Amino acid sequence: MKLPVLLRVLIYLGGNYLLIFLAQFTSGFLPFRGPLLFNLFLCAFLLIFTGWILRLDNRSWESIGCVWGDKHDRKLLVYGTLAGILMLLATAFIIKLIAGFSWHVNPAFNWYMLLPTLITVFCSVFAQELAFRGYPFRILLEKWGEWPAQLFLAILFGLMHVSEGQRWTDILLTLLTTGAGSILFGLAVIKTGRLHFAVGLHFGWNLAQQLLPRAQEPSRMGIWYVTGGHFNTAASDIIWIVPYLVVIVIAYVMIRISYKQEGYTQ
Repeated sequence: MKLPVLLRVLIYLGGNYLLIFLAQFTSGFLPFRGPLLFNLFLCAFLLIFTGWILRLDNRSWESIGCVWGDKHDRKLLVYGTLAGILMLLATAFIIKLIAGFSWHVNPAFNWYMLLPTLITVFCSVFAQELAFRGYPFRILLEKWGEWPAQLFLAILFGLMHVSEGQRWTDILLTLLTTGAGSILFGLAVIKTGRLHFAVGLHFGWNLAQQLLPRAQEPSRMGIWYVTGGHFNTAASDIIWIVPYLVVIVIAYVMIRISYKQEGYTQ
């Protein structure tokens, strides 16, 4: 409690990265290892670690908006999921109109994998939202206010999505796109005072993104797959980024004006 807020945030997030390695190590010993088990272990470890941090800081789960909640909270989760799916669909259709690709039903899609995919994506999203929009976001909001907290965590959230070997231009684009998503999820937490809506938005987007690709993929893991399209052009980055940012901005404005009374209060 006596440590500076920035140091507390960095300690907490640093602990989260160690938990990622612990989840990989633990799930690697099991015969059915894979993304599902890894994300289940990660969620379990993160909940235990976060509970320990909250106890050290004399805080409750309620104080970071992470509770089972009532009927209203569960509605926020459902509404957020539907909104996230609609956002991805809108983005995908805009890209389709610009790039001119076609969708086809994927006969190789394994429908028995749909439930494990749902669980895997949800656990992954929940872990990210708890890690970034839970404890760190709340203490930053209290000390720094909305925009400094939003921008700082947007940068950290973007860096988490940077892959090894990326060019600096790709890193900047990753920071821009994931950072914009981080600000949207942060606004959802500020306006509702809960993680539910942010988790739903993130879950709906990631789930739809996995099932409905927006470019050609050799693996063809989704329910549909893509053929054709003008992606290998000088304007390919614009084709991808502009529709995404337009949809994010529209969603941001809608959330901002829909919730007149903010759920978070200093």
